[in-house]
Amino acid sequence: MNTNTDTVTETIISLERQALNHWNRGDVEGQLRFYADDVTYFDPITATRIDGWPAVADYFRTVWAGKVNIPRYDMVEPRVVAGSDIAVLSYNLVNYFPGLDGSETVGTRWNSTQVYRRAGDQWRVVHVHWSFTKHPAFDNMALQG
Repeated sequence: MNTNTDTVTETIISLERQALNHWNRGDVEGQLRFYADDVTYFDPITATRIDGWPAVADYFRTVWAGKVNIPRYDMVEPRVVAGSDIAVLSYNLVNYFPGLDGSETVGTRWNSTQVYRRAGDQWRVVHVHWSFTKHPAFDNMALQG
């Protein structure tokens, strides 16, 4: 890897951690500041893709504002594949919550893909896709050929 690629990778992962830190405190406004005007968005709750910052902002404000409280998370195996002005970040996210007995328990697990675009010296997210990781209920599922 060259120094420029290393720098882009570090920048993108840092931006994503900042965004997650806002989100995990229920701060959707802080999360939205990382998104481009033409962002597109998918998650397991949306029936279709959400197009554009105003529509994503409305979804976040209506459904999620103030409702998320995740004390700790792990960004597992983040990988950035970058071109000159586009970077694709993929990773698994594991959220942790305090258990009733004071221990920490594993909460939700996610697959995440975030596509960043550089405009000048700013990187902004232009596409977001969240999905749940493989659920144990599907461990014995037979694949259809």
